[in-house]
Amino acid sequence: MKVVFLKDVSAKGKVGEIREVADGYARNFLFPKGLALQATEAAVKTAQTQAEGKARRQVRLQEELREVAKLIDGKELHFKARAGEKGRLHGSITSAQIAEELSNLANVEIDKKKVAIEEPLRHIGDHEVRVVFMKDIEARVKVVIEEESSK
Repeated sequence: MKVVFLKDVSAKGKVGEIREVADGYARNFLFPKGLALQATEAAVKTAQTQAEGKARRQVRLQEELREVAKLIDGKELHFKARAGEKGRLHGSITSAQIAEELSNLANVEIDKKKVAIEEPLRHIGDHEVRVVFMKDIEARVKVVIEEESSK
């Protein structure tokens, strides 16, 4: 039986795809859960329209992310923190703090999960940090951590 997938089904198909599946699988699993419809002319046309809309949204999102990446690429962020004698911080600079500063800089919300650091920054100095928006869209920023002057 030919079906049009309405939602992604891990091993069988993606949204908008038309696939041949077993009759029982379609009737007993896909149709009751609202994951697919039988591939009638109307269903195929609706699926194609939805797929085109999704593709347009994806392209627009990529363009916006490229603009944000261009805006922040090469920028320098400065943080002040208390440190010990050997330059080790009494705390750390985390991806959440970096994302917050980048969000303020770009006027766009940047998720802390996009900031690619293996562990929080715990030493005074310059650090190179990658911000990965998508698979092929990333920016590099320089994080400068300075010692907070004691009063």
